[in-house]
Amino acid sequence: MSDITKCRDFLCPSKERCWRYTAPANDQWQSYGKFNREEDADNCDMFWDSKKCQYCSLENENHKLSCPTTKTTILL
Repeated sequence: MSDITKCRDFLCPSKERCWRYTAPANDQWQSYGKFNREEDADNCDMFWDSKKCQYCSLENENHKLSCPTTKTTILL
């Protein structure tokens, strides 16, 4: 359960990467807010990054092999 004000903006392009949208809900006392995201904005001012990749949805900078995220290795 998360003791936060969750978001219900199912049209937000960043909803799967936002903790306010993806956090588990408290069934009895969950509060929801309208955070006034601008229509063409990627996210609102209350965006809370859940550290998920926007392409493959894995966390903590891990990626699937099919993920289009570019990885760079620098050998010193």
